[in-house]
Amino acid sequence: MDLKLFEARLKALGAVLDRWPPEEAEAALDLLTTSEAAQDLFAQVTAQDMGVFDEPGGDLMPLADRIARNL
Repeated sequence: MDLKLFEARLKALGAVLDRWPPEEAEAALDLLTTSEAAQDLFAQVTAQDMGVFDEPGGDLMPLADRIARNL
């Protein structure tokens, strides 16, 4: 898996690798062990998800924008 595909999958499937197809999750883990850029992307997506879902009644617009960009 290259960084571009990893980023596309992160945007489409999110940072919970259990939701990914098993072979793609394994490839993502391999990339995460060797690529600092992949680690940074993963951290950004995880932080964005936590920012939206950790606040009761939080602003869902960032999530809606992210979904809309990926349609």
